[in-house]
Amino acid sequence: MEKVLDKDEIEGLPDPYSPMDKVKERVNISGALEYSCVHWISHVVEVYDLKPGSAKELEADVTRFFEVRVLRWLVHMSVLGKLSHAAASLRKLELHSQASARVRKESMEARKLTLQSHSVVEDYPLQIYYSGLMRIPKKSDIAKRFHKDWNWEVTWGLAEDWERCEGVLKVGQVVWLVVFSNDGRMVAAHTWRKIYIWGVEDLKELCVVRTPDGLICIALSSDGKSIAAGFERGGIQVWDVETKNERVRDIGKESIYCIAFIDGNQEVIYGSSNSICRYSVKSNERLTDIKLKLDGEPVSFSRDGKRALLKGESHISIIDTETGNKISTLDIPGFEVEAAAISMDGEKVVSGLKDGTIQTFDVQSGNEEAQLIGHVDAVISFALSGDDQRIVSGSRDGSVRIWSVSNGKEEMELVGHISLVMSVAYSDDGLRVASGSNDGTVRIWSVEPGLEERQSSSEDQWKVTALALSSDGQRVFYARGGDRRVHIRNVDNGKEEGPLIVGRDHVNTVAISNDGRHAATASGKRLQIYNIGGGDPLVTREGHDDLILSVAFSPDNKKVATGSHDKTIRIWDPKISNKEEEAVEQKEEMKLEGHKDSVWSIAFSADGTTLVSGSSDQSIRIWDLESESAMVKTLRGHTGPVLCVAFSSDSQKVVSGSHDKTVRVWDVETGEVKQEQTYGGSIWSVAFSPNNSKIVSGCNDHTIHVWDVEGEEMAVLEGHTDAVLSVAFSSDQQKVVSGSHDTTVRLWDLETGNEVRKMVGHTDSVQFVKFQEDDTVSSASDDSTYRTWDVRTGKQKTRAIAFDNWVGSIALSSDDRLLAVGLDSTIHILDMETGNEVIMQEHTYTVRSIAFSHNNEKIVSVSTDGTARIWNVEKTEEEKRLESIGSHRSYSAAFSSDSTIVALGERDGTIWFWNVETGATEKKFKSGQKWMSPMSFIDDTHLLLRSYHAIEMWNVETGGKDENVADMANVPILARDGWIYSPFAHNSRCWFPLDRVSSMTSNASCIVFGLDSGGIVVVKFKQPIPREQRSFRTR
Repeated sequence: MEKVLDKDEIEGLPDPYSPMDKVKERVNISGALEYSCVHWISHVVEVYDLKPGSAKELEADVTRFFEVRVLRWLVHMSVLGKLSHAAASLRKLELHSQASARVRKESMEARKLTLQSHSVVEDYPLQIYYSGLMRIPKKSDIAKRFHKDWNWEVTWGLAEDWERCEGVLKVGQVVWLVVFSNDGRMVAAHTWRKIYIWGVEDLKELCVVRTPDGLICIALSSDGKSIAAGFERGGIQVWDVETKNERVRDIGKESIYCIAFIDGNQEVIYGSSNSICRYSVKSNERLTDIKLKLDGEPVSFSRDGKRALLKGESHISIIDTETGNKISTLDIPGFEVEAAAISMDGEKVVSGLKDGTIQTFDVQSGNEEAQLIGHVDAVISFALSGDDQRIVSGSRDGSVRIWSVSNGKEEMELVGHISLVMSVAYSDDGLRVASGSNDGTVRIWSVEPGLEERQSSSEDQWKVTALALSSDGQRVFYARGGDRRVHIRNVDNGKEEGPLIVGRDHVNTVAISNDGRHAATASGKRLQIYNIGGGDPLVTREGHDDLILSVAFSPDNKKVATGSHDKTIRIWDPKISNKEEEAVEQKEEMKLEGHKDSVWSIAFSADGTTLVSGSSDQSIRIWDLESESAMVKTLRGHTGPVLCVAFSSDSQKVVSGSHDKTVRVWDVETGEVKQEQTYGGSIWSVAFSPNNSKIVSGCNDHTIHVWDVEGEEMAVLEGHTDAVLSVAFSSDQQKVVSGSHDTTVRLWDLETGNEVRKMVGHTDSVQFVKFQEDDTVSSASDDSTYRTWDVRTGKQKTRAIAFDNWVGSIALSSDDRLLAVGLDSTIHILDMETGNEVIMQEHTYTVRSIAFSHNNEKIVSVSTDGTARIWNVEKTEEEKRLESIGSHRSYSAAFSSDSTIVALGERDGTIWFWNVETGATEKKFKSGQKWMSPMSFIDDTHLLLRSYHAIEMWNVETGGKDENVADMANVPILARDGWIYSPFAHNSRCWFPLDRVSSMTSNASCIVFGLDSGGIVVVKFKQPIPREQRSFRTR
């Protein structure tokens, strides 16, 4: 086989863009060669199985094949239409226990290259050498060995090494459920009215089944030949995967919550809230209909179908599906069960709770075996491996995590989804996990040991929302949704040259000064202090080595304390002038060390000389801020992270709340526990009343408890629909205000225990509440706003003050001196030479696009408020306004070279031309691309249009695509249908998948991709054609 492969003439083809028919003309594959290409790995595996002693000599031949001929072999497999078989065969070799580590790694790299390039190589086989190699990790052996000096190069943005994600399957809608076939060869997912089925080895779409409305659950048969579904309206359907024909339909009136194949795929078992039914696929008849005797929804079956799990609001039941009798009931008081599953053997139950905790139980005894803690938001999906030794979980926090059942420890975190994870599934062999997300993707993960983990970062949370290239093409400017930073990187090496901070960063936690004049916010590792009326930060300070988790002002407002994931507490003296509201000096006064884990909570004593802190190390520490040694006492007793602490006004007592569900009152002098109360969930907030006679606590079970210091409960306040994160007493101690994860602020009357007011306006968790006066409450939220409320009416007294917005658009002046940034509804113009910043605010909603005129004297902006506006840059004044633009909102704008015409791109792809002098909209055409991102005039007749998936050049006179570029200068790289190319270079096309691209921009020598994941990829075209050598080509 090796000698025949070497004789082929594929390298004599004119260019790597040669389609399959051209390649077939040069590749003569005999029957013998076809047999060798298809079966050589099978024979190697046979040798490993039958003659392990001969493996050493064989290993040398196999390794040499990978080093020299593996790509040529993949080209031949492509011509044979056997790429899927190649990937499956490589997988067998990769996992074989007798293969050496070297062979397993070579097989893994070849397989991942095949998967990554499959969609292009099956039609353009030679692209395995070019587009394929261009996009694989730099440290991979296969990239180093076969790299060719081609005219395209990824200068930065590639992963350094192979990652666990083997493929991203984009469906464009919320993925509600994912399942593997029992043999692990197929994965299915359901979205609205569709079921998708893919082959796992090649990630190729095998089938799409259209379904009626109300699809709830699906199951694949173990042989992958049938798929079953249950519906909200009642009933089930079973289809043949190959033909898509319906095989079975059982009509019902009750919603079906789970379904599974059993008995060698001959039967389907499914459950509603009232019954468990078995249905024969072969005879097309219902076999049993067992009525349920317990409350709850069936959500999971054991592998043999003999046991079912029923999920209630705060309990889980296991029943015998043949009799309907209860086997076991597990009560989980105080928590809302989000998800539950039963193990394959029916002996173990797993539950996921709204606070992010996972619990495992033994079915027979009902005893809790382990608590798995790591998710920071509700666990809404999980599955057990085939041997029941590992759990995969998906959460609202966007992460997928793998846990060991035996020791309860987290083994790995799988990073990639940018929204909540709706469903997860384990393959039967335990080597792969599938996850479906609200971000419209299914991801296939390799979870066997041996691969490096990619650490999560802020880049994995927010997609790239804006891109711009400098005029010389040497720097790329970009912004991500979620913060106010514009990053600057060198195009050639990816080196960070910024970022530029526009306004303020994304706020993690916030505290309000006791006089109500200032807000202290923590953004990542940065502390910033603002005037409460808004404006730029008065103080910006960094020093922590990890995220800041807690912030507190001293009673006299002269100090600020911060607690961090880095296990330290820092005391800052910002020296803010009371008269001029200016930060005179930024100074870290003290660093307190001693905690062994993250510091979640801090509070000052009334005189400001003592600080109390609570940590994940389960301890509370008292610090004397006036002594040299600082630490005075350590209070121990909690059995979980201490989430909140507060001093009494006389500084004699401390109250603490913990993840262990207890509230404790401590004597500061003796360190003794004076009172202890246990509730139904983690305690997120505590406070003393002004006279220290009462204590209020906010709990994860949505309740608020008020009790006196002697331990007698006075009131239980119920009404919140999520965890209570902040509480405070009124000055007369007759009322309590609370803030919750449910985004509301609520006022309570302690005499009656009733809710008096519900204040709605925040759009995220309320982390801080306080009585400013008896009729005024202030609140601060994770939505990065500060609000004040009139408790008599429940209405806001003043407008919300935002501490954070997102960068939605950016533009550079032609001389690269000015950077214009669309930040929510405002436009910021930064002079990058002087550092000056001016703000223009007239738009009422998000600024979607900004563009400079060619002389840099004007800016045009378009917004979701339906207007386009032209601004004078020097005067920072609005000069012109177009109130209504077509039938859709505009998302892109560009000035003509003489600044008299503005092109406006609508969401539906329509292009309008606005005559700035007359105010008329002169002509329009439809580009066919939607969601247009920044566009630009190349000359008076050519307009460059950019969408998420294309960069195209259009003739404004004819209204059609035009790539007659022979006489034009500096035409950027174009993109269409996954191919990127320079119109000046013959046969220069390069394939780049655009399914995860959130934004694109290009010039004549490079193209920059902003990704949904937050990453940036720069691809350079290394051989631009001199103008005198250009020839006209129509594509």
